[in-house]
Amino acid sequence: MDSDQRAAVTCPETATVIHAGAGSGKTRVLTHRIAYRIATGTANADRVLAITFTREAAAEMRRRLSHLGVARELQSVTVGTFHAIALALLRQRLSDLHKPMPAIINNRQQLLANAIGDHPLASRSREILIEIDWAHARLISPATYAQTAKRLDRYAPAPHNEIATIYKKYEQLKLHRNVLDLDDLITRVVEAMKNDNAYAQAVRWRYRHLFVDEAQDMNPLQYELFDVIRGQRSDVFVVGDPMQAIYGWNGSDKKLFDDLPDKIRGTTVLQLPNNYRCSPQILAAATTVAKHSQHQLNVRAMRPDSEPVIAKGFADPEIESAGIASMLWSYASRGGAEPFNSSAVLVRTNIQIQPIVDALVASDIPVRTTRPAPELTSAISDAAQCTNRNSLATWATDVFTESSSEIQRWVAEQLQLFLKLEHPGSIDGRTFASWMRTNSSDQLKSDGVEILTFHTAKGREWDCVVVAGAESGLLPHASAITQDQNDEEIRLAYVALTRASHQLFITWSETRKSRITGRSDLISEIADISLQQNKMEAPSQVQTAIRKPRTKVVSLEDQLIDWRSHRARIIIQQPNAVLDDQLLSLIASQKPKSIEDLGKIIGQITASKIGPELLSIINKADASV
Repeated sequence: MDSDQRAAVTCPETATVIHAGAGSGKTRVLTHRIAYRIATGTANADRVLAITFTREAAAEMRRRLSHLGVARELQSVTVGTFHAIALALLRQRLSDLHKPMPAIINNRQQLLANAIGDHPLASRSREILIEIDWAHARLISPATYAQTAKRLDRYAPAPHNEIATIYKKYEQLKLHRNVLDLDDLITRVVEAMKNDNAYAQAVRWRYRHLFVDEAQDMNPLQYELFDVIRGQRSDVFVVGDPMQAIYGWNGSDKKLFDDLPDKIRGTTVLQLPNNYRCSPQILAAATTVAKHSQHQLNVRAMRPDSEPVIAKGFADPEIESAGIASMLWSYASRGGAEPFNSSAVLVRTNIQIQPIVDALVASDIPVRTTRPAPELTSAISDAAQCTNRNSLATWATDVFTESSSEIQRWVAEQLQLFLKLEHPGSIDGRTFASWMRTNSSDQLKSDGVEILTFHTAKGREWDCVVVAGAESGLLPHASAITQDQNDEEIRLAYVALTRASHQLFITWSETRKSRITGRSDLISEIADISLQQNKMEAPSQVQTAIRKPRTKVVSLEDQLIDWRSHRARIIIQQPNAVLDDQLLSLIASQKPKSIEDLGKIIGQITASKIGPELLSIINKADASV
């Protein structure tokens, strides 16, 4: 760890707020802080509550804690999303009161359709649900929705008073049918803790040490849950980055994070300014965009220099899409392991995606899809034939005993995890197959370039990123009319740019849908520098280059990265789930000679599994020097 990370992990047990910049190792710091507190006896594992925002982030946190010796089975650290924590608390409370747990809505669209009736807005139910979710997140009732939305200049798909009427009917239907949606889970727990002091004290006694990740994304409802669990205590450790607050449209309020030091007396505020993800060139470009906001950025690049940032405009979206394909071929021509699997194209809106997909496919560039490999589909289908819990367990045992297929064994591992979880109702193979589709979407994807929006790219990283459509009307988006909305658009652009580690391309169209656009003012300085320093190759030259790659010396770290990618494909996991970049760098620099030495870096259990392969790579690299 660097000195800033170490200071955050080992600071006193008072309220602490960490400002963690992009690529600064915030999850590493958060998990090490939990492990450090437990190891030094200043926290009881059974009393630790770590809250994050997505199931994927929660799973990654559990994995890292396990590597640090905080085994969930032996030391029950509780890790989960706001909704998952609220669900567990509500179930336990109702069970203690001998009351039934209301059903959770499976099809909100259908319930909303019943609330809308034959109203003309029936065709815009998805947009109406977004408004209802925003109101829930902001603690806005149906009675006050119209007035509040108007005061905040909230764009809506229909007049505010009409949405308020539908919102009211939707809430009434839930009460009548005794069903809950996800936000109701949080509301019920908050209300119970505020109205029942004994219950509140019991929850606070159970969760004495509170950790929150990505806290800049908290909305008022989530903050209420955090605050009511905290009570008046100062044993909280909160991590966030104000420059990555990009969900204001969905109800989040970054001021809740900004104001924490004022609300919790004696709070220590620490900075993690070192960026270990982005090259200096990429971070400089992102910082240039960030200067358009009111936020004072404190970041510095820790990686070595890489390729210059390339910004280029095109006549229209069709030509831009072809240009993106050319850029990706150019990147691939420089060598490296599976360059397309470590590349992404990021766009502001979903409508931009399909033309880019078509252009990449036409240029023989693989595009990552959610279609699972045939062997994986077959394994899940086999398990889906099981009719009950016992037959599912038997199927998993048979696979472990008889099958040598890594994919089948991985499905069996997922099945064992599924059987350990609490599921309402009966369990059978079809239930498991449905759970796999919902919870293992990343593992069910094919190889190739990923194409996704800025919002969905948050928390991800790639070696090469193309930020497409960086033009007026898209960046900032035309819907941003207030200062707060424009500031969020700037932060969104910053998030998109900082997803790249080695190569960053930025593109825009001079016209879009017969409308003159041109490059965004946010990237004008980047584009001017790029035009002076860079000149793109023609697509034909690029295609020739990829067929005749240059010979290059492959470093030990590159060889380890190649091995990691190969292993990740075999076990159908993300590469970072095998070993993260920092661990690979440590292995490459220290060159351990034995399993025991390797275990000091990655843990003995992990070293015993993958050590022989890694040591073989290290020994061959030494022999070739």
